[in-house]
Amino acid sequence: MLVASNSSEPLHDGMNAIPPSPPAGPDGPLAQDPPNGRAGLRARLRGRGGFLLCVAMAALAVAWMALVAPALAVELRRWFGDAAHWIANALSLPLVAVLLFLMLRRTCSDAREEELATHLHRQQQELHALTGRLIDVQEKERRTLSRELHDDIGQAISAMKMSATSIEGEDEAGRREIVEEIVVIADSTIAKLRDISILLRPPQLDALGLVAALRWQCERLFRSGSPMLELDLTPLPERPDPAVELACFRIAQEALTNVLRHSGASQVTVILAPRGEEILLSIIDDGRGFDPDSVHGLGLIAMRERATHLGGTFDIETVPGAGTCIRATLPMRVAG
Repeated sequence: MLVASNSSEPLHDGMNAIPPSPPAGPDGPLAQDPPNGRAGLRARLRGRGGFLLCVAMAALAVAWMALVAPALAVELRRWFGDAAHWIANALSLPLVAVLLFLMLRRTCSDAREEELATHLHRQQQELHALTGRLIDVQEKERRTLSRELHDDIGQAISAMKMSATSIEGEDEAGRREIVEEIVVIADSTIAKLRDISILLRPPQLDALGLVAALRWQCERLFRSGSPMLELDLTPLPERPDPAVELACFRIAQEALTNVLRHSGASQVTVILAPRGEEILLSIIDDGRGFDPDSVHGLGLIAMRERATHLGGTFDIETVPGAGTCIRATLPMRVAG
């Protein structure tokens, strides 16, 4: 029986939440066109051009019916008599129909371009917001790491130094006691450094591979037995690219952390399986679920970005009260 640890891991939270950074220029992340910038100007010009074209087509159709068609009917009457009216209509109506079709097509094209421009603007806003939140997370993690090193590691080293300097003048029993204290502090400091190193980059991933690292992480998080954990980790035919292993591990880590914090689940299943040239990762829980359209946390965005950045896919199947299934598909090899 395996269960979640209740220990606080502030550094772990932010490191998992950081998605791939957006492209950067020499002075930082590349700026996006503002909504009223070049892209907006091009959209407005296209819209005005389409409107003017429609007006010109309508004017051409009216001019044809008002001026050309009557003159054509007079000329045809000289040749065909009473049938001239029908012949003129037969010649005019297809032209008018073509003009109307072109007007309608242009109107639909303008509507589609406006829809795409709106979608692009919304994506740019989301990217801008994500970039700002990413910077905040990075700064928060730097402060956390600095505090961990200063408050814990720094104080431990200072304590060992003070103990070492006080050893002079002590008798044999006093020296033995001070040495024992130094050993205890050193062991605690080594364990703390190991924890920080694991949170930054789990050594099991490099040394043992994805399957072993996932098993270690799951057993570490669920070691107390509630919720119950079921592992279905199929050995992979070959080791994926390191970037793929890390992305898959971080997606699983973030998803399992969310399960422990928010789902209230009693059963969690983790599935890893090869599928041709891809890896399929599924994390299923029977918790309370949520509305994916109303939840836009940085953790969910980071998981999706990790998968799509490598050419994979990321899907969430959930409804309130019916559990959650998170599924990520990643390529074994990264193109390029």
